[in-house]
Amino acid sequence: MVVLGGAGAMAQVIIRDLIETSDADTIGVADVDFNAASKAVSALGTAKAVAVEADVRDTPRLKQLIGDYDVVINSTWYQFNLLVMEAAIQAGVHYLDLGGLYHMTLRQLELDARAKDAGITCILGMGSSPGTMNVMAGHGGAKMTKLNKVKLRSGSAVVSKPSEVFQSPYSIRTVLDEFTMPPVVLRNGEVQEVPALSGKERFVLPDPIGEMDGYYTLHSELATLPKTLGKGVKDMDFIVAYPSEFTKTVTLLVKMGLASRSPVKMKGSEIKPYDVLATIIDSIPKSEAELDVDVQRVELYGEIDGRSTILRYDAITGPNEKWKVGGGTVDTGVPPSIASQWLANGQIKIKGAVPPESCIDPLPYFAELGKRGIEVYEYLEETRPLF
Repeated sequence: MVVLGGAGAMAQVIIRDLIETSDADTIGVADVDFNAASKAVSALGTAKAVAVEADVRDTPRLKQLIGDYDVVINSTWYQFNLLVMEAAIQAGVHYLDLGGLYHMTLRQLELDARAKDAGITCILGMGSSPGTMNVMAGHGGAKMTKLNKVKLRSGSAVVSKPSEVFQSPYSIRTVLDEFTMPPVVLRNGEVQEVPALSGKERFVLPDPIGEMDGYYTLHSELATLPKTLGKGVKDMDFIVAYPSEFTKTVTLLVKMGLASRSPVKMKGSEIKPYDVLATIIDSIPKSEAELDVDVQRVELYGEIDGRSTILRYDAITGPNEKWKVGGGTVDTGVPPSIASQWLANGQIKIKGAVPPESCIDPLPYFAELGKRGIEVYEYLEETRPLF
């Protein structure tokens, strides 16, 4: 396996899980910053991990690099997905990423025929959400004879001492995009855009998270689930609930215009506030990671054999004390490790550009999650007329 963006936080979990659970001979830790990749490899303390310098914008060099591996795991910023996927197709190497924030996923799906011709599988969005959330939705959807509505919810709570410095749960650029780009929802069978930070909803997740306020967020699940689930589904949306202080901080930055991509003049030069803000946040010295509990929820409303039914799935992930990382990082990094191992050993047969719900066998996958402390629960509620 080779992991691009290998010096990043999510990649470190992917790599650690591969080291502990796979029979891979070599795990490439590839990053545009070779020193950062080397430092990451040194911290892992295993001869399996090898530092590699890789710039995903250099397609010929990237193709040559990944051609030496069985699977390429793309843990870079989602805006690079097409570049990496193109190189994987040219190299004839299986590919997976952590999601394309809806619009990028749609563009990647257009490469389905080329991936099939290359004889490879490209899994689009194999983290927690998208990823585990898609698999839960697919598993529940297969049980329903009729499907009306699907609610996708995500939330977390810090269970350690809060960090004294601002920390983003994942790429701050992706977070800023989620807070500013119009979310996509399915309403009455039609895909619609709604305003960013709209659709405020209060919902309750398992302890220690409890009651949270969330908002519509642009997410990749909506790019594939309406079609793959089928069965007449008319309504679907994704709502995320970040810890309240994080939401307040990012919302304030957005309202101040600091997430704007429109250039402004400063001392004779043009700068984009978005780039400046992301660079500043990325440069903040990292203190000890905040440990959180993360929950991904899928609720499916419809019928089973004529009976009105609600199926709910919760994937609950706590911190990994050994790795000293929170649940939100664990549940994003573990799924690509599992899926990449299945790709390498031929367990996933389907070829082309596919979402997780179309290629991941749910029950064996949930069992693998369970081995790593990620618990998936199913709840069934049926309603019957009184007379």
